[in-house]
Amino acid sequence: MKCFLCPAVALALAWPAASVAAPATQPIAEAAPEFSQAVAPREWAFPRDHGRHDSFKTEWWYFTGNLRDDAKREFGYQLTFFRTAVAPVTPRRPSPWAFHDLYFAHAAITDVAGQTFVFKDRLSRGRAGLAESSDTTLDVRLLDWKAILDRGAIRLQANEDSFSIDLSCAGGRGPVLQGPGGINAKGRRPEQASYYYSMTRLKTTGTLTLGGKQFHVHGDTWMDHEFSSNALSADQTGWDWFGLSLADGNDLMIYRLRNRAGDADFLSGTIIQPDGTPRYLSARDISLRPSKPWVSPASGSAYPQEWAVSVRGMSQLTVRTRIPGQELITTASTKVDYFEGSADVLNSTGSMIGEGYLEMTGYGRNGL
Repeated sequence: MKCFLCPAVALALAWPAASVAAPATQPIAEAAPEFSQAVAPREWAFPRDHGRHDSFKTEWWYFTGNLRDDAKREFGYQLTFFRTAVAPVTPRRPSPWAFHDLYFAHAAITDVAGQTFVFKDRLSRGRAGLAESSDTTLDVRLLDWKAILDRGAIRLQANEDSFSIDLSCAGGRGPVLQGPGGINAKGRRPEQASYYYSMTRLKTTGTLTLGGKQFHVHGDTWMDHEFSSNALSADQTGWDWFGLSLADGNDLMIYRLRNRAGDADFLSGTIIQPDGTPRYLSARDISLRPSKPWVSPASGSAYPQEWAVSVRGMSQLTVRTRIPGQELITTASTKVDYFEGSADVLNSTGSMIGEGYLEMTGYGRNGL
């Protein structure tokens, strides 16, 4: 479960109101349009639903993966695009400064052997040539960072001075709906939900560049696409998300929203079975126990580095981050400190039985 709803919305509202204001001729009595809500099962159609959904407040396209080069050197990567709308409809003013959306993007690489982690974040208003996305297919861009569906493959690119990502992803499983009809609950009220699907085990090839050295890599990518119009409730202060691919052929997504006391406020998940069929999990089916916190010297946040994970019908799992320090401090975009990192999955005897990604927010001063 990937959000950043609160900081993204706050930042959007802080931009100049004149750029999105209603025209002066609009009648005072006219009702303001409202954002759409994820309250009923959706008729999904692809590739259209890979694209932008204008009437929803917040949307994100998440790509994470574990890759290896020919020498079996291990890497993790993340490339994420966020869209947050400043109004439910596109402004009618002809000003070139008028815009409907703000876009954010985060990119990161984990070098397991080198025990290093690099990241970059960006922000731009939505405008051709700056940041934009298609409403008919997967095509989202922020300057020269992009995620594009082209002839059946997803092309991912993010170029920086210190690193670059250039990957192609194809095949795999999905789209798999993360909840009946694609509705994924985030709380107990009907409106506390998003539309959410995943594509897992996308076969990935390409290059990662670190420190001026290029690595030809291959492996798997997990894609999440989610859109909604609701921020977290007032008592929800952070979340933990797991996207895991297991050697037995199952994929496992779990998320936990935490309250101010640090306890689970909402807990749910999905097992994606080898044939691609989802089995939805409730809080009764899941137990999470974090341990071994790593304290960030940059933010002071204390992120658990190991999790005991119990799921009804599955053997006990341990999820362990591959290196500490996989923290993004996004001062140039969403103003959030969070952990997004490559992880191993171990069985009860300590043998590796899978891999994936682990996200943790709300563990420090800028958690949400």
